[in-house]
Amino acid sequence: MKTKAILFGSIGAVAETSEIQREAYNRALKNAGLQWEWDRETYSELLEQAGGKERLRMLAHATGTDLDEGDIEAIHEEKTRIAGEIMRERGVSPRPGITDLIAKAREAGGKLGFVTTTYEPNIEAVFDAAGDALNREDFAYIGTRGDVSQGKPSPECYERALSKLGLNPGEAIAVEDTATSVQSAKRAGIATIATPGELTANQDFWQADVVVERGNGEALVREVKRIAA
Repeated sequence: MKTKAILFGSIGAVAETSEIQREAYNRALKNAGLQWEWDRETYSELLEQAGGKERLRMLAHATGTDLDEGDIEAIHEEKTRIAGEIMRERGVSPRPGITDLIAKAREAGGKLGFVTTTYEPNIEAVFDAAGDALNREDFAYIGTRGDVSQGKPSPECYERALSKLGLNPGEAIAVEDTATSVQSAKRAGIATIATPGELTANQDFWQADVVVERGNGEALVREVKRIAA
C-alpha cells in the first residue's frame, strides 16, 4: 500500500464541535461587553476564514470595533475555556467513519496524524470529551498553531507533519472539513478527502480529490481505501 499515513486536519474533521464553538464565542463576546452574537448562518460564513483570532480581527475591522491584540487574545482565551468546559460536560463523539479509519490504519501498520492549527487546550478538550472513543496515543503526530508561523491555508502545517513523520506527500491522505483546510493540504501535495461538517457543508470544496457527503462514514472509509490502494 503506497499510503503510510492518514492525516486528520482539524478538530472538525474528527468530531462535530462547531455548535459548541459558536456557543462559546457568543458567551465570550458577551462577557467582553460586545454586542456581537453569531447565529448559525453568520458563524457558518466566518468558518470560511481559518483561525479564531483571525476571525475576530476580521470582524473587528469590518464593523469598526476597537479591539487591540490584548482584547482579541482575552476573548479567544475565554472562548477556549468555555468551549472546553462545554465539551467535557456534554461529551463529544467521533464523526461517522473516524473510529473505523483509525482502527484500520492501526491494523495495517499505518501512521495517524492530527494536523491542526488550533491551540493545545482545544485539542486536550476534544480528547478528554471523547473519552475512550479517541485515544491521543494512537496519533504519531499532533500539531498545533504554536508549531507553525502561518495558519491554514498555508501548507506549512502539513509540510511539518510530513517531515516529522518521515513521509513524502504521496504517502499520505488528508481528511479535512473546510475548504480553506483542504487548500492547505493540497498545497502540500497531499491527496485530500473533504468531509464537510454541520456548518461547512455550503463551502466550495472544488480543490478536494473527493467530497464525501456529511455523515456518510462508510463512504469516507471506502474512499480512503480506494485512494490508498
